[in-house]
Amino acid sequence: MVLIGMLFSCGNTKEEIQRITFTEDFPDETTRNAEIRYSDSAKAKVLMKAPLINRFTSGSETYTEMSEGMHVIFYTDSGTVDSEITSNYARYYPNDKYIEAKYNVIVKNSEGDILSTEHLIWEMETEQIRSREFVKITTGDEIIYGDGLVANQDFTKYEISHIKGIISVSEQAQDTLNEDL
Repeated sequence: MVLIGMLFSCGNTKEEIQRITFTEDFPDETTRNAEIRYSDSAKAKVLMKAPLINRFTSGSETYTEMSEGMHVIFYTDSGTVDSEITSNYARYYPNDKYIEAKYNVIVKNSEGDILSTEHLIWEMETEQIRSREFVKITTGDEIIYGDGLVANQDFTKYEISHIKGIISVSEQAQDTLNEDL
């Protein structure tokens, strides 16, 4: 009788139970030091690395969060590195097939061109990257500033919106700039 009285005297309300149980704030799955490889016809296409990956499911919305950053490497058919994307934070939305990269986003192509921005969307189906934020593109002979960009994922063709300026860079100054990166 005493035991039954103790159970009922706890007074746990539905709100208290919900407060201490798992909610949508907790990931469904966590992976550390992840390496995810995508291939097509036995050829490596993409390698994604992330120190921490958390997958969340909330109703019909599913996303994967890489809160400690990501590094994505794209390969050519011959297996050489085509381009790379790094960021300090990223979210993957599998239903819409895109990755949103934020904070210190850097894209490098095989020609040595570098894109720097704080926000980038990589659309996986169209193989495009885009941003509506401030962008800085450093090439072998110039630095281009603008607000917004659309490019192919290997970053060999791009269109900058609202160009703010173009600075020609001498070879000596470019060597100094590359050392700083």
